[in-house]
Amino acid sequence: MKFIIVGFLGSMLVICTQSSYGYEPPSFVNFQPDYSEKNTKQQTELFANYFFNFSQSEVKYNRPHKTECGTKCYCGTPNVNRIVGGTQVRQNKYPWTAQLVKGRYYPRLFCGGSLINDRYVLTAAHCVQNNRDQITIRLLQLDRSSRDPGITRQVARTIIHPNYDPTRVVNDLALLRLDSPVPMTDKVRPVCLPYSNQNFEGKTGIAAGWGLIKQGGVTSNYLQEVSLPIITNQECRNTRYKNKIQDVMICAGNVKQGGKDACQGDSGGPLIVNEGRYKLAGLVSFGFGCAQPNAPGVYTRVSKFVDWIQTNTRDSCYCSG
Repeated sequence: MKFIIVGFLGSMLVICTQSSYGYEPPSFVNFQPDYSEKNTKQQTELFANYFFNFSQSEVKYNRPHKTECGTKCYCGTPNVNRIVGGTQVRQNKYPWTAQLVKGRYYPRLFCGGSLINDRYVLTAAHCVQNNRDQITIRLLQLDRSSRDPGITRQVARTIIHPNYDPTRVVNDLALLRLDSPVPMTDKVRPVCLPYSNQNFEGKTGIAAGWGLIKQGGVTSNYLQEVSLPIITNQECRNTRYKNKIQDVMICAGNVKQGGKDACQGDSGGPLIVNEGRYKLAGLVSFGFGCAQPNAPGVYTRVSKFVDWIQTNTRDSCYCSG
């Protein structure tokens, strides 16, 4: 956390802070001007005490609903290094990547998601709008054909964004509250949330999931990953999508060539960006086919919804960003 003293507004001292979540709202301290030696000393001591107490306090300002976990943990940390030139993911590489599964006796993968804290998985609203009952969440199951289920939880509550519009596929996100917390360990960690309105355009994103390997193909038993260039929304509007692209969306993919993309079954899964730790830039939302030229993948822009996410996850704890 960084402290920036902006200055005085009349007799009000204005102090701003900067954290991994961006700039916090300013804090105001009232200092009545009195330039006598005694009062100048008192005001100096008052300022020093205030600044020390402010800097030592747990920063909850502008994040009143974000509580850090009692057990020290760090979000966005992969378990192994990246495989250069590879597509199949090693064991537990992205421990926050979740499977959404339906069916007790014949479980069926229908979407992906991301663990964002000890109690919630973030996914696409279109995955769960008509599919809210008896959803199982699976974490750390690299191979879906394995008898090892990894960590499993049932979804106790589904929170769809109130402004989700299925016709335009706008505000396409939902929170899934798990029936019990997921313990944070050296193998299990959530992905980091971006700060509000963080811009990832021009960076390389990674989409990960168990969806179709190719359009019209079959789903993968192994977690797959693909690197994709994140483009500007204007570039995305210049494709076949035109004005369908809204500010709450983010696009990724090779516009001219296609060839790499998320696909059916990956919906709701993460588009992450490595900034020292992995941040959740997007959620797989929609596209035209899979990996088609002039049709990049369209994702929900998570940085537009950080306040809504944190407000609705008050009963959970977050790892440090």
